Amino acid sequence: MPTDTDELVRSSRRGDREAFGELYDLHAKRIYAYLYYRCFNRETAEDLTATVFLKALEGLDLYKPGLGGFAPWIYGIARNALADHFRTAFRSSSLDDVRSGIWDLADSVDFTLDVERHDLWERTEPHLRLLAPEQREVVMLRVWDDLPYRDIAAILGRTEGSCKMAFSRALALLREAMPLSLLLAFLALKPPIA
Repeated sequence: MPTDTDELVRSSRRGDREAFGELYDLHAKRIYAYLYYRCFNRETAEDLTATVFLKALEGLDLYKPGLGGFAPWIYGIARNALADHFRTAFRSSSLDDVRSGIWDLADSVDFTLDVERHDLWERTEPHLRLLAPEQREVVMLRVWDDLPYRDIAAILGRTEGSCKMAFSRALALLREAMPLSLLLAFLALKPPIA
């Protein structure tokens, strides 16, 4: 049985601009947040969000409803757009390096956070670097983007079970490395969206 989103996609494919506008309204804020949490730059996140939805509109014929749903599909586009952005910004890096190390490449991006969150970030960030890139991505998708494991698995091309395991192992590592109060603050207080 088709979801409302699938019906909006079908209508958008037939040229219904309002239907695509509804898809945008349903997903734009979360896609912007996803991009912002990875580059911490408002203008870059806005530009990438526009790019993601343009690519989604151009590629609607490639969307297959039975393969995880629209949300994971558009997050996949966002993930690729972010990798392309960092690859362009850091031409000396290979695509594999960019995909596995977006976190590390984002170091050179200038970002500002309010004092409380900046302090939390300063104390948390070294501990998060202990995680493998995929573990960080799973943690960020689960904690900051508030996505279910089913969607995380579709975005990363993994099984739901492997994503749950990666999250569990990441939390175990963080529990070991971080003071409990810092871990709880990290889990409760995601960066603000500019």
